[in-house]
Amino acid sequence: MPLSPIELHYNKHPEDLRLQRRHGIVEFETTMHHLHRHLQPNDLILDIGAGTGRYTSALMAEGWQVKAVELVRRNIEVFLQREPTADVVQGDARHMPFLPDGLADVTLLLGPLYHLISEEDKVQALREARRVTRPGGLIFVAYLMNEYSILSYCFDEERIGDLLARGVVDADFHIRAHQDELYDYVRLEDIDRLNRQAGLERVTIFSPDGAADYMRTRLNRMSEETFAHFVEYQKCISERPDLIGAGSHVVDVVRCP
Repeated sequence: MPLSPIELHYNKHPEDLRLQRRHGIVEFETTMHHLHRHLQPNDLILDIGAGTGRYTSALMAEGWQVKAVELVRRNIEVFLQREPTADVVQGDARHMPFLPDGLADVTLLLGPLYHLISEEDKVQALREARRVTRPGGLIFVAYLMNEYSILSYCFDEERIGDLLARGVVDADFHIRAHQDELYDYVRLEDIDRLNRQAGLERVTIFSPDGAADYMRTRLNRMSEETFAHFVEYQKCISERPDLIGAGSHVVDVVRCP
């Protein structure tokens, strides 16, 4: 069977390496900071779309019980080479019949909604995450942001004219990804609409990376001391409403009613 576009992408661009680069470290450390704020003793964590297990491994090392689900077989192989005792199964975030209702206290959905293009698929993944999370439990949902893509890929690469002409970007400069594309990009109002459809209530929303993706080369030139201050800076400002949505990602923390 031929590999899917998602499998081809992650075979070529290993997620594990991205999170070890400085812009990825900012994202990882800020997300872990917010996880630590909300985790309670004895919580069971479900990591859906776990990739190569970067978050699962870190949480296991801290003593948390974590169950992981990942779509891409190669990611699972890399995951198990590093973490051979991990509880990880192959599965699709939209349909996980192998998981019981209310399994997790905290569910991570830190990748799947990047690749689910249609609103129907996104809502299906959110509702499935809600099903497998206990009432009152939390779901951390990551999204790729529209303005980062518009600035970094459409304007910086001088593709905006062609994309407007083809309708990939509309007159309001909102990306309208086609179903066969690998990524979709959203604005805050899109996230709010998805939450209403999935019946989820926001606790907080934060930017895990802020300006980090725009500053990759400058981050790489920083001294260790300056970079450490930058990570702390991003943790400090990550929930500022005037900055949410300007970075490449947001993480929406929602509660299952």
